[in-house]
Amino acid sequence: MTDRLLSGKRILLLGSNERAALSVCRSLGRQGAIVEIVAFDPVRQPAEMSRYCRRRFYFGSPVTDAIKVLDRLTAHLAENDYDAIFPITDLACELVYAGDATIASRFVIVGPDPKAYHKAVDKSEALELARRVGLHVPDGVLMQFGDDQTPAFKLLEQGPVYAKPVRSSLLSDGFVNAFEVKKCTTPAQLERKLSEDLPRLPVLVQQPVPGHGVGLNFLADRGSLVAISMNRRLHEPPEGGGSSYRCNVPVSERELQIARGIATELNWSGLMMIELKQDADRLTIMEMNCRPWGSIETAIRAGVDFPALAVAQALGLSLPTALVRSDRPVHVRNLKNDLRWVVGQRRRWLSRGSPLLDWLSAPPRALLKQEHMDIEQSDDILPALGQFNPMLARLGRRGRLALRMKTAGLGHRHRFRRLDPQEPLLFVCQGNINRSAVAEILFRDAGFSKVRSAGVLPFQGRGIS
Repeated sequence: MTDRLLSGKRILLLGSNERAALSVCRSLGRQGAIVEIVAFDPVRQPAEMSRYCRRRFYFGSPVTDAIKVLDRLTAHLAENDYDAIFPITDLACELVYAGDATIASRFVIVGPDPKAYHKAVDKSEALELARRVGLHVPDGVLMQFGDDQTPAFKLLEQGPVYAKPVRSSLLSDGFVNAFEVKKCTTPAQLERKLSEDLPRLPVLVQQPVPGHGVGLNFLADRGSLVAISMNRRLHEPPEGGGSSYRCNVPVSERELQIARGIATELNWSGLMMIELKQDADRLTIMEMNCRPWGSIETAIRAGVDFPALAVAQALGLSLPTALVRSDRPVHVRNLKNDLRWVVGQRRRWLSRGSPLLDWLSAPPRALLKQEHMDIEQSDDILPALGQFNPMLARLGRRGRLALRMKTAGLGHRHRFRRLDPQEPLLFVCQGNINRSAVAEILFRDAGFSKVRSAGVLPFQGRGIS
């Protein structure tokens, strides 16, 4: 089906990273599509080095100037005839769906309509939807700006909590703000997290959930399921985050009905990954991802080609009449990220079932097709090298700065100079107004008499927590 239907289709991936973007690029390229990528980082990611990426564009970073990037992107779309736009990252989805959803209303988007997207991407609304379809939700409270924070700190008295902003990305006033989940073990940590995020959006404060991570993945077309899969996380960071080793597992009738219920309630069209914790028979929702997820390669290797099916659905092409699913026990590993997990398990290196020996034997098993890799693939080699680009770029920046500081001490003149304590100096923070206040105090203590600080948020009371 998809071999013929995607041949010659010109698809623009919006956003790039080393896992989801690469898997999508390879999937569509192998199905005959012409794939191009708009990146938000000047450093090339693995997807941009794939043999299936025809061209790569960089219009700047939405984090520093979202309006300019949107203008350049809109002009690029007007000048080029793309069959569809495929948002890959949270940041890309924010650009497509934010505000009046100009891009989503003018072009074919591989994804849901704006109304459904905003319901699912909000973690607090996702919890209510999860309850209605039979999922458990973590114990916690939803905090709004100005609320009494006592309930949140009472939860903390019972043990560590997770502070979760209800959105991962948010475009407002021309700035794209990124938000992260933080584990808080002390009142000071929780107070600081709430003071940073609550002025911009609500925050869920939740207790930890026992169990192992699973992902319930599906593609729907106007509320009807097209494809479904489920993967179990075998290696995952103890504090949460993406898994580095996972396997495809069968989807039970109960899980199938949960996916159907969510797709129906939202009248969903597009991809979704429901991140869950499974403890025996108890399934608890963590969040809903409304874009390609990091472990999507697992489903592709198991025979559920979500990216190609999603493009076919968005373009209105014929879809399989039977539900696409796979029970094949496929294992997929991110070799680089899995090394971090292995290092964290170093006390077990000499034990039976050594994590280190398992990791070292992964490449030979991949050659024998006994497991698969996210990035390292024999027919597309360059992404394996490209996964180190961000790390090399950071090392390069630090090295250049260290060299400049060293040569400056030897009398070499650079663009930077020593500041005069009598010169006016202003520190400005985007969003996080705490750090500029700290910088102001430190510089005043160092003898700077005309130093001030500010934040871009229109709120008073910039105290230091």
